[in-house]
Amino acid sequence: MRKVLILTDQKGWHYRQLKKSFENKNISVESANLDDLSITINNNKNQIVKNNGEILSDITDVFVRHIPGGSLEEVIINLNILKVFEYHGINIMNTSTNIETTVDKSLTSIKLREAGILTPDTWVVRGKDNCRKIVANLLLKHPLIYKPLFGSQGDNIVKIVEVSDFNNIRNDTNIYYIQEFLETEPSHDYRVLIAKNKNREMIYAMMRYSDSYINNISKGAKCIPLKTDKDIIKTGIQAASVINIPFCGVDIIRCDKKNYVIELNSIPAWKGMQSIVKNNLSDQITDIFIENMTDKSRLSIQK
Repeated sequence: MRKVLILTDQKGWHYRQLKKSFENKNISVESANLDDLSITINNNKNQIVKNNGEILSDITDVFVRHIPGGSLEEVIINLNILKVFEYHGINIMNTSTNIETTVDKSLTSIKLREAGILTPDTWVVRGKDNCRKIVANLLLKHPLIYKPLFGSQGDNIVKIVEVSDFNNIRNDTNIYYIQEFLETEPSHDYRVLIAKNKNREMIYAMMRYSDSYINNISKGAKCIPLKTDKDIIKTGIQAASVINIPFCGVDIIRCDKKNYVIELNSIPAWKGMQSIVKNNLSDQITDIFIENMTDKSRLSIQK
């Protein structure tokens, strides 16, 4: 019997939707937090072990809903755990490579620009004092926005209109990710949700709007369906193709009649999108996911 491991930090709406959908397909479900997993390496087999000593066994598929932050060492180990799954031929959405690219906003921006896809002008700056000087010069031309390099859910984003706004940034690192702020009135952006495999794809799009400059649903933004804007959807598909990712949310701002990709999320939420469409998105996502299932080795079997 197939067993899907859902990697998550909480058993909220998305977990419950996935669990129900998998179980309706006669696929058993197990869950774990990456923070509670370790790697055992020996000459017989590589194993993923829970903190209580239990070995994860008979896992055939992994669906990633959360990657914890932390030190460089912790981030690397979390990605290495995903790699162990991949080395054992386990079907995984999304892979360590997909997540490594998208969790780092600077790498995403670099890859998109190299492929000719528009992103806001971006400065990845080392050092607080150096960044403050650069910000002061850039503000003579246009407003800016600071985003945590590894951030999500719209947390700790700061709009910079005056140099004094720089003091509102909470950053424990020495690296600053600064972008030109693209003004929209009223404040809004677009989300394109994509799930695909070799045989088919699922694509939905919506507009998100809010009373502030942060258009995340988790921060109170509202959403409306977007069915006819083929140009926005095309931009989302192109961005996902550049990263070569099977499941993602692409965030886009249209400014001066041009589409700018502002972020690509490899662990996208779809609760907001589900609120405006009739089809069960979790069923569609899991359908696409399980079509990639193979009969390769399970995690507990020796390589």
